[in-house]
Amino acid sequence: MSEADRRVSVQRKGEALDLDAGGRESNSAEQTRNRFNSEVSARKYARSLHGTATHRRELLCVRRLLRGLPPGSKVLDLPSGTGRLLPLLVEMGFRVTEADSSAHMLEEAQGYARTRGIAQGVEFRVEDAFLTSFRDNAFDAILCNRLFHHFREPEVRRRCLSELGRICRGQIVVSFFCDRCLGALIFRLRNWIRRRTPTDRIPIPRKQFTEDVEATGLRVVQTMATRRWIAKQWYAVLERPQAEAA
Repeated sequence: MSEADRRVSVQRKGEALDLDAGGRESNSAEQTRNRFNSEVSARKYARSLHGTATHRRELLCVRRLLRGLPPGSKVLDLPSGTGRLLPLLVEMGFRVTEADSSAHMLEEAQGYARTRGIAQGVEFRVEDAFLTSFRDNAFDAILCNRLFHHFREPEVRRRCLSELGRICRGQIVVSFFCDRCLGALIFRLRNWIRRRTPTDRIPIPRKQFTEDVEATGLRVVQTMATRRWIAKQWYAVLERPQAEAA
């Protein structure tokens, strides 16, 4: 990693800041992109959730939310990470594109797909969720799992939602961390005890996420908690208004 790309963490009045080598504060999109863009991060991420209860709950939610989509539909998994959800998408009969801003993540995803015997027909692309190279309305559905809880700024969330809305003609399934649960209360309590202002994985009000969605011309048509009243992770299904979609 070059000196210009390095990030350092500092403390200011209990707030953790992420600065680049020139002392400039970077936003959460840049921080997330840099954090996961390494071989070490990709290898660690590949092992982090496989076989866990969290993984099983995510599979259940995604299956339920996409079950109305017919086989053969074009589905984008962005960010795909190391391909953890790919077997489910292939099992459901979708034509899948796995995309991630990290080539290291995609390399792990391709290896995983080959090991599972499901690589054939799957497209792997290095793409930035904020500015993809896909044409307008390229996909019937998009799955955006475990990304938005890293975005603390509404403007960052809205930029990403706008791009997802541009390239999708159907449903967009997005996960985020919601503050209406026990996990969010524990999160706030821990940070209060440590006198620390968190900058990542911050649960937000569902109303705030809905406002972000609506600011981009999309609407929330369904929400689902992975563990109601307990877990922070929720899913939202987004669509364009009917008149616009038609």
